[in-house]
Amino acid sequence: MPEAQISPVANRLGAAALTLSDSIRDATEAATGMAGGLPAALVSLHEWADGRSVDVLAGALRVTHSRAVRVVDQLEASGLARREPDPADGRRALVRISPAGREVAERALAARAELLERVVADVDKRALDRVLDAILHATTTEVAAAARTCRLCDARACGHEERRCPVTRAADRYR
Repeated sequence: MPEAQISPVANRLGAAALTLSDSIRDATEAATGMAGGLPAALVSLHEWADGRSVDVLAGALRVTHSRAVRVVDQLEASGLARREPDPADGRRALVRISPAGREVAERALAARAELLERVVADVDKRALDRVLDAILHATTTEVAAAARTCRLCDARACGHEERRCPVTRAADRYR
């Protein structure tokens, strides 16, 4: 039998990350009735990307510019977001979330929160917080990584505005 290529704890971390990612996607899709990256796009707009360019959204969603344009097209057609010209650069469009989009994003955030609170209900939260802080700090290797990490994040829960968020603090190293 071949030797393992990874430590047991690292392997379990990978399995947990995938399971949580799949579960969050399932929960947010069910809560919004939207598939793929649409819930993440709405949450990003709701939490931190409102009024930013399609390129910023593309980076957060880890998709090409043309795919992000199609995501925004879908959101716009559903009345959840709108484009407006960038006053600084007429060639670019900025994306704004609509009130209806905010409601859908809040449903996605609530579904994510319910799932994650259930997962950590019986866990030593202080110990887990220390571990997660270290992992998020280590995996935020550029400003763009922060946007990808936070595409479904509740910015108030992590303390983004107060600079308590480990991803925000790690991204600040690269600003």
